[in-house]
Amino acid sequence: MIRILLIWVACCLPTYAATEWPIWLGEELQPKAASHWRAKSVAEGVSFVPARSLSKILVIVSRKASSYDVALQTLLNVYSTQLPQVQWVVKRLPADNAMLANLLHRAESEVDLVYTLGSKATVSVHKVYQGGLLPVVSVNSKDPVLLGLTDDYAGTGNNFAFTSLNLLTDVTLRIMQRFNPQLKQIGILYSRTNQSAYLTQFLPMKKFAEKVGLTVVPIVVDESKSALGLKLVMETAMTRLKQTDPELNNTLLWLTGSSSLLARVDEINQLSLQLALISAVPDVVNGTKASALMSFGVSFVNNATQAALYGIQILKKEVVVGDLPVGVISPPDISISFRQAARINQSIPFELMEMASDVYGIEGRMIRSNGMSVEEGQ
Repeated sequence: MIRILLIWVACCLPTYAATEWPIWLGEELQPKAASHWRAKSVAEGVSFVPARSLSKILVIVSRKASSYDVALQTLLNVYSTQLPQVQWVVKRLPADNAMLANLLHRAESEVDLVYTLGSKATVSVHKVYQGGLLPVVSVNSKDPVLLGLTDDYAGTGNNFAFTSLNLLTDVTLRIMQRFNPQLKQIGILYSRTNQSAYLTQFLPMKKFAEKVGLTVVPIVVDESKSALGLKLVMETAMTRLKQTDPELNNTLLWLTGSSSLLARVDEINQLSLQLALISAVPDVVNGTKASALMSFGVSFVNNATQAALYGIQILKKEVVVGDLPVGVISPPDISISFRQAARINQSIPFELMEMASDVYGIEGRMIRSNGMSVEEGQ
């Protein structure tokens, strides 16, 4: 929204107190309480400014995480080109529901839009603020249907609009089977404390994979318990996986979007006995040794970009927030590291190579970015 300043000036008039309305303007021009305008009179004239001259956005972040930093930076980048006048306030998710409800109700007179950053923040805000006055858009959150926040993907009909980091489970499994047509079993890594990864990734994949005859081995990590530390659970899981597939030729590891584990890819690689590590998060594939072999999913940048575009449409009053469908990126973002493929002597199907948006060569150099050869983009 453009800020406009209107100044009415009268020459050679006596001065008056700031609280007085000038005698040379009609009193009916004084804005009422509900007016779009606010007026301030001074000796030189009267200023009329919008009651809320700039759109203001509140971002609620559940905790510190590099993925949240990427998402917030993406939001800021998109708005800087599309709606640069917007002001931003970022606050940490309050410790309890009463404090959160108070924060949101106070925000109703101060902001125009709320972003919830992370699944925990999204679930918490939805619990206390469904049907509230402010529109709310989720970013960097997992599937809202599987989290029980909405019944379907067509739209909420209330003040929430959701985006999703999840691919549909059948799409994920189909790509896994393209990667290895003889696939027999999947080891699924997730953090015990990450309820959203458990509900929206582990459980749906377990159900779907077992339905088509695949074995699923849960690899549950909780560093607060000695028996569930990463090293121990990986060693136990690898032993179990080898019982079904001694050479591990028809097995893969799937790393869910558990933030605490996404930062430990190098350790997981060392413990995986040369087994292919596939990630649900494209952002953990890169040119370093701390990279997954491959990923297919929704990148933090693309998810946040979609959330930004949803918010901009809402602020411009181009859409009704509850009419927006759940934002699911399609086709998925696929990333491949040939450095990791060489490390474990793993071939990559040509079909997936063609589909990949980001590709890193054997030496770790990026050779394709956003579907375009790096040489072509130079």
